[in-house]
Amino acid sequence: MKRSFLVMICIGLVILAGCKGKEEPAKSEKSVSAEEVKKEAKGAVETATTFTQQQMDEYQKQVEARLKEYDKKLDELKAKAAKMKKEAKAEVDQQMIELRKKRDAASKKLEELQSASGKAWEDLKSGLDAALEDIEKAYEQALSRFK
Repeated sequence: MKRSFLVMICIGLVILAGCKGKEEPAKSEKSVSAEEVKKEAKGAVETATTFTQQQMDEYQKQVEARLKEYDKKLDELKAKAAKMKKEAKAEVDQQMIELRKKRDAASKKLEELQSASGKAWEDLKSGLDAALEDIEKAYEQALSRFK
């Protein structure tokens, strides 16, 4: 039993010695040319530009859908206002005129946004978001007249 134990230890030592003697080959450093760097940088810029354009397109579609929804809501308000008494109708009509102005202003901002790029696009987007929130608040206020 002692002998088999010693044999096992010897085999283990031989295996360990064999593993220690083998070192991993050194990784070769690959040189990179300026042309390769330019090519990769150009690819990264193109990818970023494409991604940004996709984001802009998606945002514009969302805004257009919201503006169409506001148009529908305004038409519904107009139909409800037609059934109101003269004094109340005049007040709601005035609110609707203001809503249309705000909606038209948002539409104009969207047109500006479509031709903008970079930092200007971000600034216009923030302004458009604020305009859409303003429309929503004004709509809710006008709608409260019917409750």
